[in-house]
Amino acid sequence: MALEARAGRAQGLMTLRWSASCAVLIATAAACRSSDVINPDRCFILVAQVDPAAPVLQLGDTLTMRATFSHNVSPECLPSDTTAAGLRWISSDPASITVDPAAGRLTALRPGWAQILVVPIGGGGTLGTTFAKVLEPPGADSLISIVANHTADSATVVLKDATGGILRTVTLGALSSTCWNTTLSDSVQYSAQVYLPAPSGATPIGTKWVVHGALAVTHTWHVAIDPQASTLPTLDLAGVTPDHGC
Repeated sequence: MALEARAGRAQGLMTLRWSASCAVLIATAAACRSSDVINPDRCFILVAQVDPAAPVLQLGDTLTMRATFSHNVSPECLPSDTTAAGLRWISSDPASITVDPAAGRLTALRPGWAQILVVPIGGGGTLGTTFAKVLEPPGADSLISIVANHTADSATVVLKDATGGILRTVTLGALSSTCWNTTLSDSVQYSAQVYLPAPSGATPIGTKWVVHGALAVTHTWHVAIDPQASTLPTLDLAGVTPDHGC
């Protein structure tokens, strides 16, 4: 027996129908307490895989997306036309990343991110989605620090310039990361401390320098707090080439 759902959209009222074999989509949305069966929350079952997944772009880059439909989905759950002609692409932030609605071609306009969605040309729910990011470009006078805490505890990382002045500091939760774009110094110093499950407070785990010669090779550095089996975590640095932004 067919199920019917109605939803208001900017273009007017739309009616969608699902056969009994697609009732799982309605049930899933309801189970997740979504108030909208057309655009439900993240528990909704998407039927298309969007590739490349989570692309990372530089300013000015272009990239063509594609959608592949699962063979395990009942035909009643798919749009009538699953070819490129039957699909439309949408960017949640066209100011950062535009997308050609027919071709699915992304263009990176400014640093930021956008959710990229593929939908049926005639309207309806989201078929597939991913997130795309545009990196902040490094400049000749900028240092990019990709800071990651790979431990199960919180940790603080401090970046200082050659004179000892603090450029940036951050406290990261377990298994989290961030990225800094700071002014380039003749040499820089990274230090870190971790907050272990004990009343002793912060425990320093080391200080490391990136000297002028290393900065002449690359301005982009991975700064990682890595867990160790039987000792304190370690502070590890690695240069990245070619340079890229946050």
